[in-house]
Amino acid sequence: QHRLRTLAHMLTSIRRSVEARPTTKPVIRRQATHIYTSRADARARIAKESPTLQHTETWFETLVSGREYLPTRMWWVVQLVTTSVTLADIYFSNSPPSLFGGAAAAAADGKNQTSWWRIPPHAHDTLLGLLSLLLAFRTSQAYDRWWEARKLWGQIVNSTRNVASNAAVFMTDLERKRRVIKATICFAWCTKASLRGVRPTSDEIAELASEEMLTAMVTPYVVPLGRRPTLHLEPSEYEQALLEQGEPYDHLPMMMVDEMKAGVRDELDETVGAKGSAAEVHEGWKIVIGNDIKSLVDALGGCERIQKTPMPFGYLAQQRIFMLLWLLSYPLAIAGDYKWWTAVVCAFVSFIMLKVDAISVEIEHPFTTEVHDLPLEAICITIEKNLLEILRRAESRELRPVESPVYNRRSPQTARQHWDATRPRNRSGVAFLGGGDANGGAAAVRG
Repeated sequence: QHRLRTLAHMLTSIRRSVEARPTTKPVIRRQATHIYTSRADARARIAKESPTLQHTETWFETLVSGREYLPTRMWWVVQLVTTSVTLADIYFSNSPPSLFGGAAAAAADGKNQTSWWRIPPHAHDTLLGLLSLLLAFRTSQAYDRWWEARKLWGQIVNSTRNVASNAAVFMTDLERKRRVIKATICFAWCTKASLRGVRPTSDEIAELASEEMLTAMVTPYVVPLGRRPTLHLEPSEYEQALLEQGEPYDHLPMMMVDEMKAGVRDELDETVGAKGSAAEVHEGWKIVIGNDIKSLVDALGGCERIQKTPMPFGYLAQQRIFMLLWLLSYPLAIAGDYKWWTAVVCAFVSFIMLKVDAISVEIEHPFTTEVHDLPLEAICITIEKNLLEILRRAESRELRPVESPVYNRRSPQTARQHWDATRPRNRSGVAFLGGGDANGGAAAVRG
C-alpha cells in the first residue's frame, strides 16, 4: 500500500507539471532578427550583378565560351601588317603567285626561288624558342600573383571566422558580440571595394553599419585640395562645403579594424578586475582575438602590395617589342613556302601569342572586375553567411523565452527550490526520493 501511494503521488505530480505547461508557443526575445532576411536578399542581388564568372571547367563550357575566341585589338594591327608584308613579298618575288607554295613552281620553272629580303626559317625558329621562354615566364609570374592573392583571401576567410567565433563565445555582452561580428563582415566588403578603388555599395553594408558609418562609407572619394598660389584667405565655395560636410573616411578596411578593436577594448574595460589583473586579461584577449585581427591586417597589406606593384615595365616592354618584331617578320620567313597561305598562318600564330599575353595581363591584376579575376563577391558572400550563422547561434544562446515558466532559464538555486516544492511527500511531510538532507533522505527511502 505504501508503494502504491508513493506511485500515485508521483503520477499526480507528473500530471500537474504537464498541465502547468503553456499550450501556446513561447515568445522568443530575438532582437534584430530581420537582419538575416534582409541580408539574404542583398546577397542575392550582389551575386546576380557580380562581373566575375564561376566556371565548371567542362569541355563544353570551354569550347562554347565565345569570349575566348575574340581576338585582341593588337591582333588586328599585326594582321594588317603581316598581310601587307605577304602581298609585298609575293609581288616582288621572282616566282609567279602560286596557291600551294613555291616548291611545285620551283620544280616546274627550274629557277631559284630565294630573295634577298627573306629570313632563313631556321633562324626564325631559334628566336621562337627564346620568345616562348619569355612568354612562359611572364605567364608564370602573372599566375603566381593571382594565386598569392587567392591565398591571402583564404587567410581573410579563416581569420574572420576565428574573430567572429571567439567574439561569440568569449564576450559577455550580446550587443558587443553583434558589434564585433558586423564590423568583421564589413571588413571583407570594404577590403574588396578598397582593392578595386571604389566605395562599397549600400547592398553590401546595409544593416551591418550604423547610419553615420553607412553615410561615410558610401560617400564617393573626395580628392584632397592642393595648395593654390592665391592671395585671398577666404575659402572657396567647394572648400566651405567640404568643411561643413566633413572629410569622408579614406581607408575603410582599417576603420572596420578599429571598430573590432573598440569592441575588444570595451570588453577589457568590463572584465579587468573581475577576471584577473589588466596584464593577464590583455594577454588573454591578445591570444584569443588579437592575433586574428593582426592576421586580417597582414592579409590586407599583402593584397595592397599585389595591387600597387605591377610587373616591371622594362621586362614587359622588352618582351612585347621582341614579340611584335618576331610576328611582323614572320611572313618573310615562311612566304617562300606558303605563299598566299602565309597570311592565314601568321593570323593563327599571332592570335595564340597575343591571347596568351592578354591573359597574363588580365590575371596579374586579380582584384579588378574582369571575368577571369578573383570572384571577390562570392568570397565575401561566403564570409557573411558564415559569420551571420555564428551570430545567430550566439543570439540563440543569449536570448531565451520570457513568457513560459517551463522554458525559462533558472539559476541552480531557483531550480532546486522548484524541485523541492513539487516533489511528492508522505503524510509526515517528508519528500520521497531524497529529503532536504542526507539523514532525512535516507529515512524516507527506508520508509
